[in-house]
Amino acid sequence: MKCHSSVFLALLALSALLCSAARGQVYGSGGQDSSPGITVYGTGDVRAKPNVIEVQLRSAAKAEMTGDAIVKYRDAKRRTLEAFAGLKMGNVEIEELGLSIAPGNSAEMMQNMMRGMPVTPGKSQIELASTLLVRLKGIETMPPEKMTETVGKLLDVAKDSGAEVGPSPEEANMAYRYGRMVQGGFVRFVLTDVAKIREQAYEKAVEDARSRATRLAKLNDVQLGSVLSVQEIQVSGEEPRTATQPWEVQSTTATAKAAQISSDSLSDIPFRVKLLVRFSIKPSDPKSASVDSPAKTAAPATAAPATAAAPVP
Repeated sequence: MKCHSSVFLALLALSALLCSAARGQVYGSGGQDSSPGITVYGTGDVRAKPNVIEVQLRSAAKAEMTGDAIVKYRDAKRRTLEAFAGLKMGNVEIEELGLSIAPGNSAEMMQNMMRGMPVTPGKSQIELASTLLVRLKGIETMPPEKMTETVGKLLDVAKDSGAEVGPSPEEANMAYRYGRMVQGGFVRFVLTDVAKIREQAYEKAVEDARSRATRLAKLNDVQLGSVLSVQEIQVSGEEPRTATQPWEVQSTTATAKAAQISSDSLSDIPFRVKLLVRFSIKPSDPKSASVDSPAKTAAPATAAPATAAAPVP
């Protein structure tokens, strides 16, 4: 029995090794890399200025009775929306991302658990909260000083209206629990119109791949042929969002949105496209290749058997 287990584990390890060694290869239609060729990566990077600033807020309210919590939540959200509407800024808009309902005393219970204190039963509360996303558009034409003043005004209005700015108490407690800092700012600089720079990045990636393949073909004394296959490896704005904080595994909900790229600082945002391209190759001198090829080499001539001369009558 132990012998069979050892053989099974050895086969399993060998299969895992073979699978890892095969990663990154491009196969033909027959399931294997049968055609000769050159496979290279091509990368294209284009930078552009952000055109939108996003400020993430949180409007929440809690009470022992669900009806009271709903009334408080509606009042809190109404105050925030009316405060931003009072600014009368045409380039500012607010989007409500979603509503969550959770126990209102979970933060206190979590603190007691992390400190090793007993969790005393008490009256449970219900908390209603929603995330509000404030967008300031047209920042690419704003002077830096005016843009900074406008963002500061938006933050002050949010605080005066009672909205929460920055990480929530639950996020701070969870970060403390895992010994980490709350990463990522609540003010983001976003580039929403990526169609033009996407095409530029693709063109640069294709040019880079052909340049790399041409260099390799020249060094190996072969001619570069046509493209056999192309695979997208990375496209900015289209990568699946991964959880960078422990609490994001539970709190983050995936939503399908238009591709956009963002940064936590005011600077040019890079857009990257990375491709895996395979080119066909052919010999530099087709004549010499045909002579050297054993399949096309002519067979040596053999002398015909001598025939006796016919007798002269």
